[in-house]
Amino acid sequence: MVYEYNSRIHLAEVALNVKDLESQTAFYHQLLGLEILIQSEKEILLGAGGKPLVRLIKTDDISNPKQSYGLYHMALLLPSREDLANVFKHLLDLKIPLVGGADHGYSEAIYLEDLEGNGIELYRDKPVTEWDIREDGRIIGVTEELSAQDIYELGKEIEPFAIASGTRMGHVHLSVKNSREASVFYQESLGLEDKFTIPHASWIASGDYHHHLAVNEWGGKNLALRENGMAGLAYYVVEVENKEKLLKVFAQSQTGKPNVQWVSSSEFTITDKDGIVTYVRMGARRL
Repeated sequence: MVYEYNSRIHLAEVALNVKDLESQTAFYHQLLGLEILIQSEKEILLGAGGKPLVRLIKTDDISNPKQSYGLYHMALLLPSREDLANVFKHLLDLKIPLVGGADHGYSEAIYLEDLEGNGIELYRDKPVTEWDIREDGRIIGVTEELSAQDIYELGKEIEPFAIASGTRMGHVHLSVKNSREASVFYQESLGLEDKFTIPHASWIASGDYHHHLAVNEWGGKNLALRENGMAGLAYYVVEVENKEKLLKVFAQSQTGKPNVQWVSSSEFTITDKDGIVTYVRMGARRL
């Protein structure tokens, strides 16, 4: 297994604690077009092309995810502009409200929220030749107007709708209390590099990608710390290629003295100061 962009990690599924499992399942399955891979009374795993992407876990917590640190948005990477156009047309034709859209220089993205306020980005990467890559390896992002009409007109009507089978988790953007501290923490723990930083936000990645993780403190300094079972982000998963690299990440993760716990011989968790849980595991989990 070789990851793209000379990366040493790969983003896998994002797990959400949800209050209404049935409605949230309908949102991700019927509206976003993810397939149901595993289903039980309290947990649903959805994905594309057999690849797990979103895990929904029933919780009795009634808090608002936006009032705590955790997920800013999960970002589903579509294989092509045409695939992004198809889902964009599908959402607009159904009059699903969008939060916004942008051309980031290296990607084109649209943004929305699920029924409980969890952020979602749907995007496609532009060819690397169009990225603003500096000599020191930084990759500069911008926020410009999306060519929404062009993308919409490129879209095709798909019935029944299903998201492109090659869709994967491109990156995860986190809401944190201190973005500078969080950026350093994840760089040290996961072996990532700073690709682009502004006051109050940072984009970091492994290898030559624009970002696998992003952190921002735009939510303010007074949000609640994440706790087990709290509505919103339960955890997200980072994969490495083999046991050697898993052990290397484990050794790196000791630097910041976080809460690190082995779950099995091929998986451990890292919990940061804000209570955000990262699962680090070896290879792709088989269904």
